[in-house]
Amino acid sequence: MQIGMKIYYDKATGNVIHNTGEYDGRGYVETTEDQDFASIKELAQRVRETVGVLKLQYGQYSREFAQCDSYRVNTDSGTLEFTYPGEQPNPLEGRLEVVETGAANTAKQLADTLARLNTTEAQLQDAQLALTETYEELQVSRQESADTQLALTELYELVLAGQVGTEPELPEEGGDEDNG
Repeated sequence: MQIGMKIYYDKATGNVIHNTGEYDGRGYVETTEDQDFASIKELAQRVRETVGVLKLQYGQYSREFAQCDSYRVNTDSGTLEFTYPGEQPNPLEGRLEVVETGAANTAKQLADTLARLNTTEAQLQDAQLALTETYEELQVSRQESADTQLALTELYELVLAGQVGTEPELPEEGGDEDNG
């Protein structure tokens, strides 16, 4: 059975009072906080309300514990803060560079997208203009077609009106017509 550690700390300062450690094996039963206060000398000497406890899963922060010189609990956030040997690395140093590079890439992608959008908008306007011109030409063609159809209808009516009640005139024989 794997049991994570409990870190008891001073609520006012964040300094660690006691670390129960981790356990991995059979037959071990996890203790309660009451049992820890009764059996651990550093805790038994303290006023319980002044002590906080941070419970960790088995293996949680194992790399950090292996590399650090010391650690404490941030009393505002309730999280661990580690101190490492030698020069203290700035945890934001590499991240800032990554964020700035990402922001520059995002800005370039946005500029490229805006340029493509402007080009597409211009193409769309050209297509709309061409469609408008084609529509206008179609309307003119329709009007011309309607005018032609009306003229043919009128001509047909004239032809019919001229044939009704009159016989077609035939040329007279031997008349003034030139036959040859």
